[in-house]
Amino acid sequence: MPIITLENAGNLTIEQKKGLIKELTRVVTEITGKPESAVYVRIDEVARENFGVGGYPLG
Repeated sequence: MPIITLENAGNLTIEQKKGLIKELTRVVTEITGKPESAVYVRIDEVARENFGVGGYPLG
């Protein structure tokens, strides 16, 4: 059973989440041959102030 975890700095809209879940599932099923019902997608939204790049906070 493939499990995909996506971490995103900031919030996504429900439409963005639906699109990511659909497309990530499609790619995994295309490559692995596993059925869609076996693919789990989890989206974690991290507050921008809790995320940093290059030594600087995003928030």
